[in-house]
Amino acid sequence: MRVVMTIAAVLMLAFAPAHAAGVSKSEVAKILSDAGHNVRDYDSDKLRVDVGGYAIIIWIAGADADISYITWLRGIRGEDISLELLNKFNNDVKFGRVYVDRDGDVALQMDRNSSGGVSSANIESDFEVFLLLISKFLSDLESQRIA
Repeated sequence: MRVVMTIAAVLMLAFAPAHAAGVSKSEVAKILSDAGHNVRDYDSDKLRVDVGGYAIIIWIAGADADISYITWLRGIRGEDISLELLNKFNNDVKFGRVYVDRDGDVALQMDRNSSGGVSSANIESDFEVFLLLISKFLSDLESQRIA
C-alpha cells in the first residue's frame, strides 16, 4: 500500500503543468545527470541509465514527442509470470506496462507524451516513478511466487 501511495504522490508531480515546450535528448541527460544518475549515450535517440543492476533505456522520439522508459527485468523469463499477474499489473498501472518480448524476456515500459512540454521536475519524477514501477512489479512477482 505504501508503494501505491508513493506512486500516487510522485504522479501528482509528474503530471503538474509543464514549463518547457518539449525536451531534447541532451536536456534529459543533463536533468538526470544533475539528479545523480549515471547517464550514458546509447543511440541517436536513446540514453542508458544504470540503476540497481538494471539498464534503463530512455527513448526520446523528438523534442515534441513521446519519452519512453524501458528495462528488461534480468533473471525473469516469460514462463516465470502468470497471465493473471501480467493482466492485473497492466490493469492497475495505467501509465506503465509489463510484457514478454518475442525472445521470452520480460520488459517494463512507461511512456510520457511531451508534446505539451515537460519541466525538469517532470523528467526527474517520471524517472523516479519508473524506478518505483520496477519495485512494484518485482514485489507483485514475489507475492505470486509465495502464493
